[in-house]
This record gives sequence, structure tokens and C-alpha cells, in this order.
Amino acid sequence: MPNCRIVNLLSAGILSCFFLNACQEDSESSPKVAEESLYPRAQTLYIGGFDWAPPTTFNPLDGDPNFPIDGNIRLMYESLFAYNNLNGKTEPMLAKSFVQTDSSIQVELDERARWSNGEKVSPEDVLYTFYMDSIFPTPRHGGWRYIDRIKTTGKNQLEFVMNKKEKNPLVLLSLISETSILPKSVFKPIVEASKTNGRYNYANVLTFKNDSSPVVSGPYNLDSYYPDKIVLKRVENYWGNAKHNGKAPAPLYIIHSLYTSNNLFNNAMTKGNLDISSIFMPRIWEKKRDDIRAWSLKEPYHYPGSIPTLFIATTTTPFNDIAFRRALAHAINFEKIKSVAVSNYTDAMRPGFILPFNQEARYFNEEDAKTYGYSYDLVKARKILSDAGYSWDNDGKILNKEGMPIRPFSLECPQGWTDWEDAIKVVAESFKELGISTNQRFVDYSEWEKDLRYGKFDLVMKTQTADLSAATPWGRFNQVMSSKDFKPVGEEAFSNPGRFTDPTADSLLELIPSLTDSTALKEAYRHLNRIFMEKIPVLPLMYRPSQFYQFSTKHWTNFPTEENPYAPPQALIIGASVKALWEIKPVQ
Repeated sequence: MPNCRIVNLLSAGILSCFFLNACQEDSESSPKVAEESLYPRAQTLYIGGFDWAPPTTFNPLDGDPNFPIDGNIRLMYESLFAYNNLNGKTEPMLAKSFVQTDSSIQVELDERARWSNGEKVSPEDVLYTFYMDSIFPTPRHGGWRYIDRIKTTGKNQLEFVMNKKEKNPLVLLSLISETSILPKSVFKPIVEASKTNGRYNYANVLTFKNDSSPVVSGPYNLDSYYPDKIVLKRVENYWGNAKHNGKAPAPLYIIHSLYTSNNLFNNAMTKGNLDISSIFMPRIWEKKRDDIRAWSLKEPYHYPGSIPTLFIATTTTPFNDIAFRRALAHAINFEKIKSVAVSNYTDAMRPGFILPFNQEARYFNEEDAKTYGYSYDLVKARKILSDAGYSWDNDGKILNKEGMPIRPFSLECPQGWTDWEDAIKVVAESFKELGISTNQRFVDYSEWEKDLRYGKFDLVMKTQTADLSAATPWGRFNQVMSSKDFKPVGEEAFSNPGRFTDPTADSLLELIPSLTDSTALKEAYRHLNRIFMEKIPVLPLMYRPSQFYQFSTKHWTNFPTEENPYAPPQALIIGASVKALWEIKPVQ
């Protein structure tokens, strides 16, 4: 519930403004003065970009909880390990170490780990967390297809035994690095109380909002929340401070400010009202005057970690024609997307679905890119279409193989995501040069997500993998090429929304996780990427960071950077980047 102190202070400011005829300047300053008194600026880190709407739930079993519960954020609930995308290592968090064998992953918990109520984080907490994911349709529910069982093997030890039929150590490593471990003492009573006629009722579990003094293992806990912000306060008895010589994280408060568009987030950043943002901010090199910068001082400025794509409705005409999809790949002006839509925050695009740098560079094959790849080439795109039986009318509009006009295609992305909207506009211009008409659809996030899941689109933009993990790049390919969980259009699908199928790709996706020989693994990825380039299941548009990471040094300094890479560039709240909260310093 809103803090009455804030409400009263705001009310006093409004009344004062009214009676004194003080204008806009006073009415704007009053809330800032009130907030400064509650949250001293030198002790408060403001972040933005991880939530867009007024908070409704902090239940970690919910499919879409609010900050900081969603995704791989490690402020309230920690995972056993944390993946470091700078070095590709799986680093300790709640656990101390792990040993991987051919059939299992054995984990030893850190005996110092404690919940905020002082109780020990136990193997039973881990077991019950994964048990809840097995019985409820949580975001981690699908991970159980790769687990046979989890068992305790000692006082602080557990063993994750792989499913022999779907053995996938890559996914299992990601699961133990991305699953929030929850206190059994809190959640078991809620789960048991949800039983109806002997069955657990997921809807009943979700009525628990977890917004009053949550029991957490992380360095911060929920303090309060409002329609425009979520306030976290430091846990003074946080067990993990022992890893930092007893020192506490620098910020006493972490506040996530909520805005409804990129522009509003960016305005707040420019004014110094945000310290860290994961929102696309154009022309970052010009923001030096506002004390703002990104990970790097040179192009592409941000650390690349994902490939935003246009998912294609591959089961519908004409997208079920590989030649048509390949022509579209040659029709996209990648360089214009790079310069106009994303402020050069991407390296030049290369064919395929592998990042040709950093940890993935060893899997990229230059020879295959030249032989099987694609590039912006309208002449080649027209030839591909012509050879496949397509033609054009006197106005340059494309005709299908029967000589009939092809309907306009929809190009869709969430409204307010300005970099994506600009990319869509460039794609529309590119396709127009090929004689293809499009309708640009910038829709509400919930509508976009629903269209994706049910396959109700022609071309829709999505970044298929939010975080780099131990399963990268396998996970990226799997989400766009695997037909294991294939659902026809109209049925809800949580992966492969384009409904692409290829038996050889399926076989390679099954093989890769079991490979331990580096040469065999490299060859398998080469084969998989070749299929991608030949059959075009999706249209890659750019390289993008897993999260944009830009920061302001008006109020805080010593952020991790390319020159000082002591933590990954993930907004100081994701996975292994949390360690930076002990290193940043307030400006004196």
C-alpha cells in the first residue's frame, strides 16, 4: 500500500502550490524534496527498464511477477549459481561448488547461506523449489523434462540426476543458475492450502502476492511499492556480506522507477533521476555531457548478447516457401537498421544465428557464411523470386506464382519500444523496394505476446533469449528451430512461435548438449547454422545486448565498464553482475 508519509507530503506540496500561486517549478520540486527526505540520494540507486506497469504481485511462482522477481534478477531471491557472460563461467551464489558427471550435476550448498529471518538455506528448500516447478506451470516447469530426480546426498549436498531420454546438461546448468530458490517454510503452507479435491490449485497459489515482509536470501528486500516505483531496502544481516569481508552493498535503497515508454525512461536518465537503465537510449556518445555512458566508449558501445529477429509464420503462404523467405533475407537493409534504428549499437550483421564474437566466435564459420549466407542485395532477392515463379505487375507490386497480387503483410512489435519500431519501419521500406506491401502494427505488449504464442502474425519481432547462459547458443537455436513442442497455429506455444520444422535440425539440437569433444561440438554447430542459413526459419535483424546497460555518474561512480570489467554489464542486478553493488560508490 502507498506510504502515507509520501501521500501527505505530496498533498502538502500541492496545497502550498495552489495557495501561493507558485507555478510548475514548485509543483515539480515538492515530490522530489519529499522523496529525497525518505530516500537520501547518496544512499539510493535508481534503476529503470525492468518493469513498465504498476506492480500487482511479487509471487515468484507467478508467470509474470513484478520487479525484482521476474527473470534472472538476484536482489531478493538467489539462485544456486550465477552465469558470468564475460568469461562463460558458472559462479557460486547460494551454492559453493558443483561437479558435473555424465549422468548428473552434484551441488554443494554454501553452509553460510541464510534466509532473512535467520534460518539456514537448506537442501530441503532447494528440493521444494524444484518440486513446485514440477507441479505448477511456472516459467521453469519445462525444465523437468530434463531431470529424472533430485536427491540429497549429504548435509549440504544435492544431486540433480539427468533424464536419460532427454539428457541435456546445458539446460540443467542453466536451470541451477536461473532458478530462484524459495523458502520451503513460507511456500509449503501456501501450496498445501491451495489443494482442492486432492489436487493443487495453481490459481489459489497465485493469490499470494508476497508483498509483506518476504523471507528472502538476497541482499535486498521489498520495502514498499507504488504505481510509479518499487522500493527495495538493504538486508542488513545479509549472509553474503561475508564474501565481501563483511562489507554491505553500497546502496541502502534500490528503487525501480516505472514509466510507460522509452522516451520517459530516457528523460529521467538525462535529468539524473535514474542511475542505471536497461532501456534503449539513442546516440549514447552524445550523452557524455549528461554524465551518461555505456559499457564501452566505442562502437557498438554495448556488449552483444542476443539477436532480435522477425519470426516468420512459416506454415502459411507464401512464407512456407523457402525461396520466398530467402528473398526476404536478401531484401533487408541491415546497415540502415544499424545506423537509423539502433544508433550503431550493433556490429555489422553476419549470416546465421551465431554471434561471431566473444564466447560464441569459436562456432562461427566464415566459409559457410560466404557459401550459404545472405546479405542486403535487392538484385539477388528479385532473381530468387523470379526463379521461384514470382513476378511483378506494371506498378512493381509482387505477384504470386499464379500471377495474383500478394496481400500486404503485417509487421508487428510492442508499442513504445522505439528502437524496435524504427527497425520495423526500415524493414517495411526494404520490402517496399521489392514490391511487397506491409502494415506496421505497434501494439500493446499483452497483445503482442498473445499473437506470438498463438501464431497470429505474419512477421513479428522478438528477442528469443533474454539472457546469455551456459546453454548459449544452443538455447537460441532451440527456441526457433525445435519442433519438439510443436503446436499448430491457434494453439498456445511457448517456443518456436514461427512453427518451423526440420528433422535434421531436431537431431542436431538433441545431439549438441551431449557433446563434450570441442571439435565435434564445433562441427555440430556448423551444421546447424548451415541449415539455418539455407532455410531461414527467422529473419535476424541486429545484434543486441542481453540487456542495454547504461549508467549515470552524477550520483554514483565505479560502475563496471569495458576498461574495468570486474562484473558483467547487466545493470548490477542480473546474475553475476550483482557483485558490483559492493563496488560502486556515491559521489561525494
